[in-house]
Amino acid sequence: MRIIKILTVAVIVLAAHNVFATTWAETEVDDPIMECKRCGVQEPMSYGSYIYSWPSKYDLVFWPLTDNGGIWFCEDSGFTGFIGDFDEISEEEKKTIGEYLTKSYTGKKDIKSKLELLENIYKLRKKDDVFRNRLIRVLAYWYEDLGDIKKANEYRRIALEEIEGYLKKEMSEGQKLDYLYLAANYHRQLGDAKSSDKYLQLLRTAVDNLKDDKLKGHSAFLLELSEETKQIVPGGILRPEIK
Repeated sequence: MRIIKILTVAVIVLAAHNVFATTWAETEVDDPIMECKRCGVQEPMSYGSYIYSWPSKYDLVFWPLTDNGGIWFCEDSGFTGFIGDFDEISEEEKKTIGEYLTKSYTGKKDIKSKLELLENIYKLRKKDDVFRNRLIRVLAYWYEDLGDIKKANEYRRIALEEIEGYLKKEMSEGQKLDYLYLAANYHRQLGDAKSSDKYLQLLRTAVDNLKDDKLKGHSAFLLELSEETKQIVPGGILRPEIK
């Protein structure tokens, strides 16, 4: 159970050509693993639509998951998860996660250690394929941001393989649009321009045949982003060289 208590407000300034700010409030939540323990975490207080213009958009992952505050961490137990995702954990999951943390948690709280905990703990939780693919893309973005380009692109390769498998199945129109866009980006990033072009065309066709009017804004956003896909330079960071 979460009891929100505002302690301090931190302003984090991020830059991408222009300077934007997001504000956070400190709060506490129950540790899912250790009874009677509380975890100091952060919750967003204010932000703007500019978060959708930040570079993580090419992986289709967005703030706050791309910020330290978006990864909740319990220092006592080592339990780590995405912001707000500390509930709905079964007793069986708690037991398995507790055993993992007893063996593996070293007390380190740097971001790389948290990312490792995040990935391994989610392997032990019941999540659907959409969530797990997004987790892989979040990890890809984080490792790129930390300078480990090789590892970032390894995650993207995994995400792409999954996405191409999912695209062979039935799914919602919105999910299909996202995956077509991501497939185009990731193929380009991994050096396959021909496959990237194929998925760009499939994306345009899917948008032209869109049935759900509620997706018009999102589809327009993806089409705008896809105009930059051909500028992606394989092997480096996932940032199109806009000309």
